[in-house]
Amino acid sequence: MTDEIHFEEYGEDLESLFTPKRNYTFLVGAGISMDPPANMPSARQIVKSLLEIFAPLEEIDNLLVLEMLRFELAVEKIQDIFDEELKFLDYLEYITEPNLIHFFLTNAITRGNYVVTTNFDYLIEHALLRVLDKHWHQDITPVISKEDYIIYQDPKTILASNKYPIYKIHGSKRNIITGRDTKESLITTISALGKDRAEGETFAIEPYKKPAIFNLMNKRTLVVMGYSGSDDFDIGPTLKEMPFLNRLIWIEHSQDSKTEIINISKKKEMFSQENSSKLGKLLVYICTKNNFEVILIKTNTYDFIQKRLWNIFLPFLPLSEVNLFESEKEIPKFSEWIHSIFKDTPTTQKYKFVSQLFYYLKDLKSAKRSSDKGLVLAEETNDIASKSFFLNMLGMIYQITGDYKEALMNYEKALLIDESLNDIAGKSTDLNNIGSIYLTIGEYDKALDRYNQALEIVERLGDLSSEISCKNNIGRVYEVRNEFDLALKCYLEAIKITEEVGDLNRKATLLNNIGMIYKAKNEYNKSIEYYKESLQISDLLGDLYGKLILLNNIGRVYDEYEDFEKALEKYHESLDIAEQLGDLSKKAGCLNNIGSIYLAQGKQNLALEKYQEALTIEGNLGDPLMKIIYLNNIGMIFNDQANHNLAKEKYVEALNIANEIGDMSKKGLLLTKIGGIDMIQEDYLTALEKYKESVLVFETKGELSNKAASLSNIGRIYEIQNNLYEALRIYEETLQIDQNLGEPMGIANDFYNIGKVYNKQGEYRKALQNYEESLKIFAQLGQKQHIEVLQNYINEIHRKIGK
Repeated sequence: MTDEIHFEEYGEDLESLFTPKRNYTFLVGAGISMDPPANMPSARQIVKSLLEIFAPLEEIDNLLVLEMLRFELAVEKIQDIFDEELKFLDYLEYITEPNLIHFFLTNAITRGNYVVTTNFDYLIEHALLRVLDKHWHQDITPVISKEDYIIYQDPKTILASNKYPIYKIHGSKRNIITGRDTKESLITTISALGKDRAEGETFAIEPYKKPAIFNLMNKRTLVVMGYSGSDDFDIGPTLKEMPFLNRLIWIEHSQDSKTEIINISKKKEMFSQENSSKLGKLLVYICTKNNFEVILIKTNTYDFIQKRLWNIFLPFLPLSEVNLFESEKEIPKFSEWIHSIFKDTPTTQKYKFVSQLFYYLKDLKSAKRSSDKGLVLAEETNDIASKSFFLNMLGMIYQITGDYKEALMNYEKALLIDESLNDIAGKSTDLNNIGSIYLTIGEYDKALDRYNQALEIVERLGDLSSEISCKNNIGRVYEVRNEFDLALKCYLEAIKITEEVGDLNRKATLLNNIGMIYKAKNEYNKSIEYYKESLQISDLLGDLYGKLILLNNIGRVYDEYEDFEKALEKYHESLDIAEQLGDLSKKAGCLNNIGSIYLAQGKQNLALEKYQEALTIEGNLGDPLMKIIYLNNIGMIFNDQANHNLAKEKYVEALNIANEIGDMSKKGLLLTKIGGIDMIQEDYLTALEKYKESVLVFETKGELSNKAASLSNIGRIYEIQNNLYEALRIYEETLQIDQNLGEPMGIANDFYNIGKVYNKQGEYRKALQNYEESLKIFAQLGQKQHIEVLQNYINEIHRKIGK
C-alpha cells in the first residue's frame, strides 16, 4: 500500500524541536513586519491606499472584492500608467523601528544562523545596526542584486569572514548599508515574477539565485514565518523541490494565543486527514515528495517568539535589554503619505487603469462599464488618444463575448484615430486586433496581412511586448492552416521574448499553443507538459479565461487516452468557468467537447443534445470553423441513426461554409461524407461526383491518405456499376498510393479489392494472387474477421480451378 499523509500532534517538547544545536535558516515574509513598533501596512492595505489614489471612487470596492487581485498585478498596472519609478516604495524609508521578531532574527544571524526574506523593507538591517557595534556596521551584507547573489552564494564563507548576510530574495529598492541603488532587483510585479526564469521553470526562483538557496538550505532546518503560502508565486514551488533540507517547520500565524504543533508524516495503513487550506496542501505535497520531517505550528507568531523561542535561542539575552522604541519620530500612515506624493490624477487615466485591471481579471461586465465611462469622458474632453484606447478595450470585450461585428467596428474606429495622430505603436495594436477578428471569422489571408503589418511596425519600434502578440497571432494562423512547424517556430520565438520581459500572462497563452501543436503531432507527453505549466500560471494569476482553455485542452488529452470520466470532469469544470465569464463561444466549445465524450460512451441522444445546443449558440456568434465542426458532429449522429436525409442536410450546410471560407481540408472530408450517404441511398452518379471532387481537393492539399480513401470508394462505385475495367484501374492507383505511404491496412484492402475484380472477370489466378497477398498482410495485423472472409474466397477459387 502506498504511503498516506497523516496529521498528528507533535509529541515531544518544544526544546527538542528547536534545539540550538541544529543549524537553522529562517525564511520570513511580510507578516513579520506588521507588529509594532514597525507597523508595516499589509499588502492589502497598500493596494487599497493605491486604489484610492489611482481608481475612480465608485470602482474601488468593486476591485477589492475580486479574490485574485494580487498585489503584484495592481502594482504592475500602476507602474505602467502612473508610477514608473515605484515612488510609493519610498515609504519604506520612514519605517525604521524594528519589532521583536526583527531583533530575534538579527541575533540569530549574529549566532551563525541564516535569514532569507521576501520583504522589501529594511527592518532587519535596522535591527542589525542597533545590535552591532558601530565599527561593525560595514560588515552587514544585504544580498540583493544578481551580482550579490553570485558573489555571496556561500553564506558559511561570509559568516566565517565576520560578515552578517541578509538574503533579500525579492530584492529591495536600495542597499541602506552601502547606499547603492538596487531598484532593478525588485520583484514587485507579475512581469518581475516572470523574468529570468529557466525554460520550463516559471515558478522556480531565478537560476542565478539557486546556488545561494542550496547553500542556505542544505542539511539545515528551515523555519518559515510571516508567510501565508496561499498566493506565493515562486517560494512555494521552490520549497516543493528541496530534498536537501533536514527538516521544515512552518509557523502559521493565528490571532489565537494557543499554540498547536502538528507533525505531518508519512505512515502506512493510516487514513489521511483532510486539510483544505492551500498551506495544508503545500505542506502535504512537500511531505509526499521528500524524506524530511514537516512540522506545522499554528500560533501567534509575535507571542510565540517572545514567550517561547527567545528563551530557547537567546537564553543569555534578557528581553528587557532590547530597546524596541529608540526613535520618537512620528511616522505618517501610508494612506496619508501616498496622497501627498500623487496629486491630481487625471480621471481619464483612472478609468484606463481600472478597465485594464478588470479586463485582466476577466470581470468583463466591470471592464465594459469602466471603458464606456472612459470613452464618454474622452469624447467630452476631446482626448482623442484616450478615445482610441477605450475603443480598443471595448473591442476586446465584444470579441470575447462573441459580438465580432461590434468588435471590428471599434477596432477600425481606433485605427482611423491612430492613423490621424500618426501613432505608429497604436496602429500596430489596432492592426493586431483587427487581424484577430479576421482569424476568428475564417478570413485567414486578411488576418495574416494585418498581423504582418503590425509585426513590421513593432520590430521597427523595438517593442518587445507587442512583438510577442504579433508572433503569437501569426503562429495561430499557421496552426489553423495545419502548418505546424511554422506555427511552432513563431510560438517558440515569442515565448523567449516573454521570458525576457517577464510577461507571464502571454507566456501561459504560448505554452498552451505549443501544447496544442504537440498534441496535433501526437506527442502527448510533451503536450501535457506544456499545458500543465500554462495551467499553473493561469491559476496563480487568477486568469479564468486561461484556465477554461487549458482545462478543455487537458480534457482532450484524456479523451485521446479514453479516460472518459476524467475528460468529462475537465470539460464540466471549463463549462462552469465559461458560464461564469459569459463567454458564449467558449461555452459552445465546452458543450461540444462534452458531447464528444457522451458519443464515445455510446450515449448518442445526450451527445446530440449537447451538439445542437453548441450549434444554436454558435449560430448567433458566427465563427464559421466552429459551425462546421458542430454541423459535422450532428450529421455524424444522424448518419449513425440511419437518418440519412437529416445527416446529409447538415453535411451540405457545413460544406457550404467550408467553401465560403476556403477551408479545403474540411471541404474534402465533407464531400466524402455526403458521397457516403449518396452511396447508401444508391445514388451512385452523385456519389461518384462528390468523391471525384474530394480527390482533387486532397490532391491539392497533399493529403494522400484521404485521397486513397476517396479513390477506393470511386473504385467501389465502378464495381457496383459493373465497370470492372475502371474499378481495377482505380484500385491499382489506390494501391500505389498506400504502398508509397506504407499503410498496411490500406494495402491489404487494396489487394482484396483488386482480387475481387479479377474474380468477377474470371481471372482466377490473378484473383488468387491478390487475395493471398491481402491474407498475408491481414494475418500480420491480426485481423481475424478479414482472414476468415479471404480464406473462404480462396477456397472457392480453388474449387473453381479444380484444386
